[in-house]
Amino acid sequence: MTARQRRRAAGSGVATDPHIASVRLLLHFGGADASTTFTDSSPYAEAVTASGNAQIDTAQSKFGGSSGLFDGTGDYLFVDGDTDFAFGTGDFTIEAFIRRNASGAVHVLYDSRSGATDNHPLFYVNASNVLIFHGFNATRITGTTTISTGTWYHVAVSRVSGTTRMFLDGVKEGSSYTDSNNYGNNGTNRPILCADRAGAQAFNGWMDELRVTVGVGRYSAGFTPPSAAFPDI
Repeated sequence: MTARQRRRAAGSGVATDPHIASVRLLLHFGGADASTTFTDSSPYAEAVTASGNAQIDTAQSKFGGSSGLFDGTGDYLFVDGDTDFAFGTGDFTIEAFIRRNASGAVHVLYDSRSGATDNHPLFYVNASNVLIFHGFNATRITGTTTISTGTWYHVAVSRVSGTTRMFLDGVKEGSSYTDSNNYGNNGTNRPILCADRAGAQAFNGWMDELRVTVGVGRYSAGFTPPSAAFPDI
């Protein structure tokens, strides 16, 4: 989107994203109930493939009347992003709205690894029901706030100028991590969304408005969570 197009959109009252060119994946989880089609609305229109019973559900949503439903057993999505999702040493942001349907188990949200000791990003809720950011084969940030069932939360991890931070509903979780790691995306069918590298530790609940921004760290301090669906332009 050109600067002129952004000005026109802003003048018409249409919400815009100044970083839309850096958005590599944008899932609104829109569609008919029980659909297994997941459309990437980013400028790159990545192919997203559903596994198990992953489907669109109109019974729950944060915005737009539908969300992605995952039952915690073999339900996940994968993106054949290859190097498109290699963050390198640059800035990045992974964020989504989640609503858990179960607690006390590991629920993976985003995993770029293909092996247990790979150095690539892993973002999840642990069995103690707090957020975890794992990178370069170690836990780097551990949250402190319990993520309950039956509630929508905005979750985010963002690296800005060599410091990675994690957020829950716009509030910083855990300690900042001084982060010079060179993050890759390990091969075909990565990243995996809503399960780990092997399709296990699957998320049980709903996800809405997932956005991955490569080259831009959107959050370096507390912020107000989005109050509408992420813009497509």
